[in-house]
Amino acid sequence: MALKRIVLNELVDQVPLLVKKFPSWAVTNLSVGSKTPLVQAMFDLAIIDEASQCDIASAIPILFRAKRAAVVGDPNQLKHVHNLTLPKDSLFRKKAGLSDFRSQRFSYRETSLYDLFAQTNSVRPHMLRDTYRSSSGIAEYSNSVFYDGVLRVATDENNLVLPKGTKAGIHWTDVAGEIRSAGRSGCVSDREIEQVYDLVYTILVKNNFAGSVGVVTPFRIQANRLRDKIYEGDIPHTLLQNAEVVIDTSHGFQGDEKDVMIFSLCSGPGMPDGSRFFIRDSANLFNVAVSRARAVLHVVGNKDWAINSNITHISALAAPVEEKARTTENSTPWSPYESPWEKRLAEELIAKGMNPIPQYPVSGRRLDLALVDKDRGIYIDLEVDGDQYHRNPDGSRKKDDLWRDITVQGHGWQVKRFWVYRLKENMTECISEIESAWRKHD
Repeated sequence: MALKRIVLNELVDQVPLLVKKFPSWAVTNLSVGSKTPLVQAMFDLAIIDEASQCDIASAIPILFRAKRAAVVGDPNQLKHVHNLTLPKDSLFRKKAGLSDFRSQRFSYRETSLYDLFAQTNSVRPHMLRDTYRSSSGIAEYSNSVFYDGVLRVATDENNLVLPKGTKAGIHWTDVAGEIRSAGRSGCVSDREIEQVYDLVYTILVKNNFAGSVGVVTPFRIQANRLRDKIYEGDIPHTLLQNAEVVIDTSHGFQGDEKDVMIFSLCSGPGMPDGSRFFIRDSANLFNVAVSRARAVLHVVGNKDWAINSNITHISALAAPVEEKARTTENSTPWSPYESPWEKRLAEELIAKGMNPIPQYPVSGRRLDLALVDKDRGIYIDLEVDGDQYHRNPDGSRKKDDLWRDITVQGHGWQVKRFWVYRLKENMTECISEIESAWRKHD
């Protein structure tokens, strides 16, 4: 024991040198004990990802080793998995002296690490608004149903991998077959299994699709039978392997994404009440399932039942909200422009032989004015900035503009911003600057 204590003390003394040489460490909650010394505050910052899936207890060893902590997670996606009953959870909290009302937030069963931090008075969650995974039609489902419309869809639609003849977005195959009970494992739909198999066969064999494919369903027994049907059918295993096919419930897709997701709804009239209550109370599972799709989400199920199900996240899937592209038609006196100075700048450019396009869509955003010449590879974003919306109280430019410019430039655009006072005081100079950029390849 004495030797062990000496070794541990020596290790503690050497921690500053160790961290200096290896400043960043990546571990899981369960492996931190075997991968890092048990030294209080050895790290300046611990970042715990997927915190909405993390229970409080397993994070304590990581928090102990850090001076500060940042938790990252999405409360609208998967929760942490547990087998603890409500009575046992209450009993354990009582034994730990956590039985009063305020201490209920430490419930192992009910509270994730993300929830704990989000419910702390001195902590204010920061919303990461930009989403880059899914096509706009898919992302808008999650945006409208789960995120109150605050997400900004910044996906580059030109880089999506699509099956031949298929548009990006949400598609349906309407199947009104019997939904049979499978006991505690949920429900089974034989007709949906056949339709899903036909879809996978068509995508991989007939269309020779080069992208990735996933198949998701709410119930484990349906996932098992879908897997059996697809892997034991006539689809060559090399195609399934090349397409990285995964067939699972939502829990099997957390952190994953596919070019095409096929969603077997496995729900309809006559389904057991228990299964219906499960899908009603599992909105987050639907959010996970839908948001795994990059280009195409193809739902196989009873569409009429879904529309009339009175379950918001299901009826919205059956009648998806189209992307609400921001339009200025009839919304301002300067339509289709958003301000008088946008209109004035556009008129000056037209007089110079250029053709600015107002409200041009790029990666989920709208450019004030766009000059586009695809043949010459010229893409110029012209932004007209007024003080009210583009300056901070200290006079500096708002950070949102800077991040926006980085995103747009990443898609190959040259960004030019003009304060209104510049246009007002020296329009000729501004036009000359734009004209120089536009003519540079002549």
